[in-house]
This record gives sequence, structure tokens and C-alpha cells, in this order.
Amino acid sequence: MSFPKVSSHFVSEKISAVRWLPEQLHQSDRFVTSSWDMDHNFVRLYRLQSNQYADTSVDYIPRCNDKVAMEADVTAMEFVDKNTLAVSCADGHLSLMNVQRAVEEDQLQRTARSERLHYFRYSNKSAPCTGLSVYGGDIATVGEDGCVNIMNASNVKQVKRTIEADSMSLLSVCYISQQQLVTANRMGIIRVLDARAATGAQPKLSIGVASEDEKSSNFVSALSTHPMQQHILLCGTEEGSITVWDLRNLECPASYLSAHDSPITDIGFHRKDPSKVFTAAEAGEVWMWTENKLIGERNLQDGSSAWLSGDRVRSLINVDGVLTKIRKSINSFDTNGSRLLCGSDTEAVYLIDNIF
Repeated sequence: MSFPKVSSHFVSEKISAVRWLPEQLHQSDRFVTSSWDMDHNFVRLYRLQSNQYADTSVDYIPRCNDKVAMEADVTAMEFVDKNTLAVSCADGHLSLMNVQRAVEEDQLQRTARSERLHYFRYSNKSAPCTGLSVYGGDIATVGEDGCVNIMNASNVKQVKRTIEADSMSLLSVCYISQQQLVTANRMGIIRVLDARAATGAQPKLSIGVASEDEKSSNFVSALSTHPMQQHILLCGTEEGSITVWDLRNLECPASYLSAHDSPITDIGFHRKDPSKVFTAAEAGEVWMWTENKLIGERNLQDGSSAWLSGDRVRSLINVDGVLTKIRKSINSFDTNGSRLLCGSDTEAVYLIDNIF
């Protein structure tokens, strides 16, 4: 068994999001990063190259091939297809980037920018776009104005539907299917929305996340669905806990786990191996949650999941610390094969090889 190998690479800017470029036939060696809280913010395209320097403990080092300057802090990034990247910003706009792969120097170009999607109605000031989710060619954005905007990547200047989903800031959004999506607000309320319906015709479906202190709110900071069982919804929260919902049964949460001691900043299943879940936290931690092997094999056969096991979930899932004691927030991660990529407020990216 190979042990995980961690390498840190300083990039001189706070990283808000990281994403591997999608590859079909081999493990990706290209990734993009975005920055926030800097005088000038960028989306950058990197490529891993063999280390030619004396430090033989590091096999690969990232080299920046191209960059695009942004008008504000970047809040989220997702790939629409293998070459098209959707990028949301704190000025309420959405941009599309195109990646052009080459033998030596890859290129990154902005191909489209939306009109202002999020703004406060009474002051007419721009509201930060806080998150986005992609399903097929459709892109959904949420913002501090409480609205959801849905558009297609073929024309981001034309909004197909605007849903006034909430009276307070929305922090996260996640597609369940092409017709359904979920949003989470600052009070920890999750709403199930119909992407085809106008505001007045939306179903009255809302659920909340659990909290150790029943008297305080616990906002949802990150959402993720199972890649093959979309009814399994993981909610990372302000208190560092994980609430799991089975969207087929909204009477009560399926499971609740105390996890980190600081707010969870990102949560997600491994893209190819959903028996593994990763969580990142403000305290500078990344944990890997793995279903017990026998349990995982049984789940594949009967369609159940250890994450829906209620109080027994702790005995069915192992937890390992992948990154610890970074001391500043890990804001984003992405998986690709046996590699894990993380971006942090330490102005560094962390590459973990052989995570399993």
C-alpha cells in the first residue's frame, strides 16, 4: 500500500476555489485556481510538470500557463464540459472561460460574461454571487439577494428563469436533477426548488440542518449530493457538523455527525469512488470519510448507503486526517483519481498523491 504524499506549493494569493480539468482516459495533470481578498484577483491555469530541482521528495510541481484577471473576488468555479469553466464573482456576475490544451503552453480565455445577476432591489447595489451549480449545460447561481438565476452555457447573457427563493442570503446551491435543485440560506434552511417553475409556483418544501445547540442557528456552508444516488444530500455547517438528508423522506435528517471544530468550507464525494467523502474546514483541515469495505460492497448490491444509517453511521464509516494543522482555512478541494488538490488562505495549493 502506498502512503499519501503531501506537497505544498506557494502561489502568492489566497485561493477561493480549485478544480481539476476533466479528462476521460487518464488522470488529469492540469487544474485551475481562483483567488479572493487580493488587490487583483485572477483565475489561473496550471499544469503539473516533473520536478527538475534537487528536492526529490516532490515528484511534480505546478507551473502557471495562463491567467485571466477578474473584476472581484471569485466565489465559485465548476466545469460545464471538459473545456468550459463557469466562474462566479462577488460583483454578482458570471463568466465563462475556455481552456485550450496544447503540448507546451495551455491557454485560458474568457469567452462570455453575464449581465449583473444578483443585486439588492432597494439600493440597486450589486449582491455577491455566493455559489453555482452545473447540470448538463444549465448553470444555476445563488447570491446574497436570495435569488436563484438559471441560464444555459450557450448564452449566459439570457437568464432563463429567476426564482426569488429566499428573504435572506443564500450561501449554497446544488442540482439534484435537471428539474430540481436545493439551496441553503444563512439560517440553515434548505429549500427544494423546481427549476422549471416561477417563484409563485415553487413547491413549499423546506428542511433544516441539525445543531448541537437547539437555541442557535447553524448555517449551511456547503452542499453535495451522491454522484449516483442524488437523493443523498450532505450538508456541511457552520458548527463543523454534517447533516445528511434522504430527499425521498423529508420528515427528519437521515444522519447527523459531529465533525470539525470549525465551520466546514467544502464537502463532496470522490468523483469516481463515492464510498469516500472529503470535508474541508476553516481550521485548516481536510478529512477523508470512508465506508467500511464490507459495508460499501453491500451498499452497491442493495442500493442503500452507510450515510443513511442514523445513529449507526459512526460505526460504519472511518475517518482519516488528510491535511491537519494548516492553521488557515482550506477553502476548496477537488479529487481526480488518486490525487486530491486543496486551496487555502495560506496562499498555497496542496497536492496529495496516493490518497487511497
